[in-house]
Amino acid sequence: MAGLMGKYAAFLTRRPVLGNMISSAVLFGTGDVIAQQLIEKKGADHDLPRTARIVTWGGILFAPTVNLWFRTLERIPIRSRWPATFARVGLDQFGFAPVILSGFFTAMTFMEGKDFNAAKVKWHESFFPTLQANWMLFIPFQILNMGLVPLQYRLLAVNAVNIPWNAFLSLQNAKGRKAEEDPVAISKKE
Repeated sequence: MAGLMGKYAAFLTRRPVLGNMISSAVLFGTGDVIAQQLIEKKGADHDLPRTARIVTWGGILFAPTVNLWFRTLERIPIRSRWPATFARVGLDQFGFAPVILSGFFTAMTFMEGKDFNAAKVKWHESFFPTLQANWMLFIPFQILNMGLVPLQYRLLAVNAVNIPWNAFLSLQNAKGRKAEEDPVAISKKE
């Protein structure tokens, strides 16, 4: 195992974006499989396109964006570790998290072949409860992550926590899909 982690660490050093894209894709997919198989109990009715969408989000959209974001946060010109950490976490959670979650729900809706109005419905259904859950999990986690974990491993650390989080995101997104597909639920909201 140590040899594998050493190889992964070397790969992250050589190709940080690609390494994070691969690990994010795998771990986002894992979260969706957990959501569908262990929570929703879909069995043979597993929604492979749903898994493909979340893998695409995680690997192609989320990972490069967060990789760049973490590098940007690292440039905050505060020399003391903990004040810099709290500044980074504040920016991350109160500035970036709402944007990335909005991007998630929008991208997932578009990848489902739906339009902007459907994205608005999904966002209204899922955004605020998801953001609140995000803050409960990621504010304390990111304090530790940004305060103690070297930059090149931060996205990997986030991705490890993301396995249950991605299961939750997948469920939130699926919940929004059910609401979109139910015209009675939509008409009651209007």
